[in-house]
Amino acid sequence: MKYLRALLIGLMLVMMASSALAETQVITLTCTGDFMPGSNDRVKHEEFAFQRYIEKYGYSYPFEKLQGLFAEDDITLVNLECVLNDDAADSTSRLRFRGPTEYAQILKECSIEVANLANNHYSDYGKDAHQSTLQALEGVGVKYCGSTEYGDWGCYVEVDGIRIGFAGVLPLYHKDHAKKVEQVFKDLKAEGCQVIVASLHCGAEYNAIHGNIHDSYAKKLKNYGANLIIGNHPHVPQGINVFDGITQIYSLGNASFGGNTGVDEEVRCIQATIAQFQLHFEDGQYTGHQLTIWPIHISGTSPENNYQPVLVEGDQAQKVMKMVQKDTAFRLKPYVDGQGAVQDFVPWKKK
Repeated sequence: MKYLRALLIGLMLVMMASSALAETQVITLTCTGDFMPGSNDRVKHEEFAFQRYIEKYGYSYPFEKLQGLFAEDDITLVNLECVLNDDAADSTSRLRFRGPTEYAQILKECSIEVANLANNHYSDYGKDAHQSTLQALEGVGVKYCGSTEYGDWGCYVEVDGIRIGFAGVLPLYHKDHAKKVEQVFKDLKAEGCQVIVASLHCGAEYNAIHGNIHDSYAKKLKNYGANLIIGNHPHVPQGINVFDGITQIYSLGNASFGGNTGVDEEVRCIQATIAQFQLHFEDGQYTGHQLTIWPIHISGTSPENNYQPVLVEGDQAQKVMKMVQKDTAFRLKPYVDGQGAVQDFVPWKKK
């Protein structure tokens, strides 16, 4: 009996020692909404255009008020909602948007590491403008993802030996090119990505409730291997879904958005959110994540747009959270000033 007791104690000590030696890592990923560093050609020379603010305040201006999140994390992801191009002929359209190629420097100076390009403005000004966007991002070391008619791009960021992959999905392209989109996910897995973040660009603009397309694509992206699904395009904050170890954000809303010179709530939406994830790993294996929701206003002023998002607190933050809750099927954890709305840990269900 003494021998058996000693053996059991020894086994317990070995297990405790092994547990203590297990390496736990946490990678912080920040996701923000539609970023449009530019405007249409009809207003780009006006005093209220996005370009005038950059000329006056510099490249770091758009996300200066959010550096407490962006600069302190490991990876920041944005949806780049326009092209970067210098030499295409001016357009009279109000629905074509661009900034100069030098504006890639905004992403670098604002601590943004990844840009999704799969959105409804990737083809503004044609293939040459898309190519100049890629070159501008590469020139400042910003990675990009997104499947469109101009190419199927995936990318990853490595943090302390762990690779986080990124893919961008646009339903209008996907419906005829599903195999190409799926291959991006397979390639990221083959590259050793432990987590794949899928940017999904779909939904009805300025509709506070997500549509069926979000639910149908959630199933597709799960099967492709997505761990997180980040929604953009509606320009308003929508709800959240959690299923099978995956968190889906239906829509974050806008970020710094040069396409709208105003944010009058009767016409536009000043409310938005930032999603910050703590990705947990044990001995290099993904174990799950925890989401914090940060309510923001996309402009520090209203009804004019100053193109500089700010964190909000108090009643303003609670109003944003009510918008998110209205489109969420489960009860969200509450927002607390200075802490955000910290949600429950979501364990990964290894397939």
